[in-house]
Amino acid sequence: MKKLFAILLMTALLIGCLCLGTAADDAAYTADTWEGLELQGLFYQDGEFVTSDLAEDYEAWWWDDYVEELDDYYIAATVNMRGFAMSADGKYAYMGTLNGGSGVRGVVVLDTSSGRVTDLYYHYDGENGLEGSPFSYAKGIDADDRGYVYAGFAFSLNYNLLNLGIAKQQDNGTLEQVYYGPVYENGEVPGDSAGVKVGVNGVEVAKIGDKYYCYVMANYSHDVLYCFDVTDPAAPVLNTEFGINGVIDFNDADCSIDLDGKHLDEGQYMEVDADGTLWLCASLKEGGTGIIKIDRSGITCQSFTELDGAYCIAHYGDFLFVGLKDGSAVEVLNAATMEKIASIEVPDADRVTRIRIINDTLYVCGAGSDSMTYNYIYAAPLTADAQSALQAQVAKLNAFRQDEDPGEDTTEDSEKDTTEEQTTAAPEQNTTENSTEDATQPSEEVTTGSDQPKGGCNGTVAGLSLLTLLALGACTLLRKRD
Repeated sequence: MKKLFAILLMTALLIGCLCLGTAADDAAYTADTWEGLELQGLFYQDGEFVTSDLAEDYEAWWWDDYVEELDDYYIAATVNMRGFAMSADGKYAYMGTLNGGSGVRGVVVLDTSSGRVTDLYYHYDGENGLEGSPFSYAKGIDADDRGYVYAGFAFSLNYNLLNLGIAKQQDNGTLEQVYYGPVYENGEVPGDSAGVKVGVNGVEVAKIGDKYYCYVMANYSHDVLYCFDVTDPAAPVLNTEFGINGVIDFNDADCSIDLDGKHLDEGQYMEVDADGTLWLCASLKEGGTGIIKIDRSGITCQSFTELDGAYCIAHYGDFLFVGLKDGSAVEVLNAATMEKIASIEVPDADRVTRIRIINDTLYVCGAGSDSMTYNYIYAAPLTADAQSALQAQVAKLNAFRQDEDPGEDTTEDSEKDTTEEQTTAAPEQNTTENSTEDATQPSEEVTTGSDQPKGGCNGTVAGLSLLTLLALGACTLLRKRD
C-alpha cells in the first residue's frame, strides 16, 4: 500500500512539473499585458566623474581602475551611455560609455549578480585622439551565445577610421580580445577633420543557420551597413552574399533599399532575426524617423514604417519593442502589421539606448545626457519562469549591497536606508486591469512585492513547494519500504 501511495505521489509530481513547465507557453500576450508592464530598476548610476579615489558616498557598485596611459587617472562613472548589450546567459551587461566628452570611454563589463564592474574594454587613440579623452567611442555593442563580445570603436575625433573589436568573456569577469581591425578606413590621418566623418551606432550579431554574422551600422557622413562573417571570431571577413559585396551603402544613389522615396540620414540600432531578417531604426534626410525591415540578402526593403522617435528595437515573438530617443517610452508594435498596440513608460531616462530580451526578461537601458547625468538598467519579466529568475537575481544583488556576502567588506553605502519599495512581476496575461502606480527611481535595495499576477511567481513558487513536499513524501515512503 505504501509503495502504491509513493507511486501516486511521484506521478502527481511529474504531472505538476509538466503543468508548471507549460503554463507560460499557453499564455497569450495582449495589449493589456504590455500596458500593465512596469520596468523596475536593477542598476542606477549617477554619472559623477572624479579623477582620484572614489568618494565615500559614491554608488557602492561602481568601480575605479588604473588606466596605464594616464598615469594615476581613475574612472568612477559614465554619462551618455549609448552602447548596451548582455551576455546570452544574462550574467554580464556591457555598457558603452561616452562621458560627455571627458574621461575614459570603453565597454564597461558589469556582473549582474553582484553589481560589480569587472573590466573596462577600451582602445587608446594616442596623440591624434581627442585632447583630454583620447579613447575610442564604443556606441555599438553586442554579444553572441558563444561568449564573444563585439564592439564598434569609433575614433575619438570622428574622422577617417572605424574599428571592430571582438573579445571573449572570461570566467573571472574580464574580456580577452581576439580581434581588432578596421571596418572603415580611407588612408587619411585618423581624426583629421579634412577627411570623412564616421561614427558607429548599431552593432548586432546573429546566428543564421550554422554561421555567425556581425552587422555594423556606420553613420555621420558614411552611412554604410556592413555584414561580417564572424563564424571564426578571430578572423572576420565581409559576407559578400549580403548587400553589394557585404555592405548596404545608403549614400549610393542606386541603393536598392527603397524607403518610399525618402532617404536615410542616420542608421541607429538594429535587430537581426534567426532567419536573417533585419530591423533597423533610422532617421531620414526629409525629417522624421522609422523602422526599415530588410530581407536576409540585404538587397530588398520589405517595409518601411514611420515611427516618431524610433531609436532602438528588439523582436519578441509577434511583437516589436521600440525604444524612443527621448527616453519616454518603449513602444510595442505588432511585428506583422506594424500597428502600435501599447506603450511602456520608461521612468527617468533621457533616451532609451538599447533593448535586450534575454531568457524572457526585458532589459532596457535608460541613458542620461550632459544635463541628465545618470544611467539606468531596467528589467521586467515576460513569463512566470523569468519572474522567478529575476527575483533570484534581485536577492543576490540585495545580498551584495547589504554586504551579506562573506567575501565583501562593509561600506557606508550598503547601510543606507531604503525608503522606496520596488516590485518585479511578470506581465498579467488576458486581463483588462492595468497597473496605475507610477514607477519610481530604483533604490539602493531592490525588493519584490507580494501581490503577483495570477499564475505568476507566487503560483509557481507555491506549486514548486507543494511538489517538493510530494517528492519528499514519496522518497521517504520508498526509503522506508527499502
